[in-house]
Formats: sequence, C-alpha cells, structure tokens
Amino acid sequence: MSTTTSPGPTPSGGGLRHGLMLVVALAFLTAIGLVLPHGDSGETFRDALLAHALFRQIVIALWAIVIVEGLLGLFVSKDDWPARLKRLLVTSLLPPLRMVIATSKPHGWLWLPGAGWKPAGEETSEKLEQKLALPMVILTLLVLPVLGAELTGGETLENHPRMALATHLTTCVIWVGFTVEFLWMVAAAPSKLTYCLKNWINLVIILLPLVAFLRILSAFRFARMFRAGKLLRAYRLRGLWTRLWRLALLFNLLERLQKRDPAKYCAVLEKKIADLEEDLAELRTKLAEQRGKTLADVSTDPEGIKEGSQGQG
Repeated sequence: MSTTTSPGPTPSGGGLRHGLMLVVALAFLTAIGLVLPHGDSGETFRDALLAHALFRQIVIALWAIVIVEGLLGLFVSKDDWPARLKRLLVTSLLPPLRMVIATSKPHGWLWLPGAGWKPAGEETSEKLEQKLALPMVILTLLVLPVLGAELTGGETLENHPRMALATHLTTCVIWVGFTVEFLWMVAAAPSKLTYCLKNWINLVIILLPLVAFLRILSAFRFARMFRAGKLLRAYRLRGLWTRLWRLALLFNLLERLQKRDPAKYCAVLEKKIADLEEDLAELRTKLAEQRGKTLADVSTDPEGIKEGSQGQG
C-alpha cells in the first residue's frame, strides 16, 4: 500500500496568500513563455514584447512581488533560518518556483489549489499524476496542429501574421503547461532526482527554448562581430533547436498515449483495489481486537454490568 509519511503537523491557513502567489508565479512564467522561441513563428510578436516598456515593467513588478512576499514569509515560517533563507534565494532567482516553494511553507508540505495542504511523497505524487494525466494528453495533442501549421505553411507564415501569432501562442501554452506540471510533480515526488531522470524528455522540452533564447540574445549582442556566414550558421542552429523541440514533443506525446494503455489502467485499478482491501483488513483486525476487549471486560466483571443494567431499569 502506498503511504506518505507526514513530515509533521498539518499546516493551517495561508490558502488565500498561496493562491494569490500561485497566480503571480504563473503570470511571470507566462510572460517568460511569450518571449521564448518555441518554433519558427512569432518572432515579430516576441521582438515587439521585448521592446515594449510596459511588458518589462509588468515582469519587474511580478518579480518584486515574489521577493517582497518571500521576505515577509521569513517571519512566518517556523523552520530554521538557513532553510528559510535558502527558499528565499531560490524563489528570488527563479520566481516561477514560488508555485511550489515559499519561505513560509513548511518543509515537506505542498499547498495544492482545491486540495489544500498535502504531504510530499508517493501518495500525493500518484494522485497528482492521475489528475494531470488527461489534461496533459490534451495539451500535448495541441502540438499536432502547431506542427501542421509550421510544416505546411513554411515561409508563408511570415505573410500571415494572425496564423503566426496563433501558432506562437499555442506553443507558449504547451510550454507553460509542461513547466507547471514538471514543477508540481518534482515538488511532490519522494525522490526529485529519480523523477527528473525518469522524465528527462519533459526537462528537454522545458529547457530547449530557454537555451535557444539565450543563444539568440547572444547573437544579437555580438551581431556586429559576426560575418554573414556566421549569422547564417546561427540561423541554421536555431532551426536545429526548433526541430529538436518538435521531436521531443512528439516523443512525449507517444509516451503519454502509451501510458493511457487500457492494460496499464487496469493494473492501476487492481493496485487501488489491493490497497482498499488492505485497509479493510486492518479495520477488521482493529474491530476484532475491540470486540475481544469488550468481551474480556464483561467476563471479568459480570456483576457490575448486571447492577448497572438494574440501576438503569
């Protein structure tokens, strides 16, 4: 039977604050996703966002909210100060991690929207994976129309800005969804490293656009130093990142569809039945023990039971 060892007493309160900070962290992650290169489309839109002062101000404001809330949370947590400061450093450097980490959040506990506080471990990880399975399959299926638009449209996407924008926004939604799932699953997993190694393809899908974005920034920064041939090779390298990202998404889609295999689903149901039967056996054992104690009390003091019954009469 899969169990989760409680890391301590269940935390109380903080639901509203963690819910609001979840929205802030998700908004920051979405802003990052909008400017990442997920494919061949959306370059004009991304350049316009990066050049817009309001967009930069929004990102800075969201970042500041995460840092300020983290500083205030230092005085709410009951952990040791090194642990609090470590969580503050992590969330300040990577604000999207505020979805699963907070200075005021006790170690070993997760606040899940709609479920409240849950202890990190195998049981929470399994339940979270089951709830996210179908939505993530649907989200991954969005890669098919995206690939269709990019492969069939080709260079004509540049002449159809609305189609290019829709393609870019769809790939942004896919990337944000994969990142959110990965963060929650890593936070709930009993072994973080084991989960990362097992789901390395998800990590590739998340990191490839980030690596490509850093290379694009580098190319712009040193564009004056590049000759035409080097710029051409940089453009071809960007195409290589794009193809790798598409391949990783298709591989992930196939993997997720295989997980929906009926035989595996039956195995999951059988495991649940076995767990319930084990719980039922434990309850029956406790009931038998309680009945034995009751019979033992009656046999050792029958007169007292009889007198009590007469007095009530």
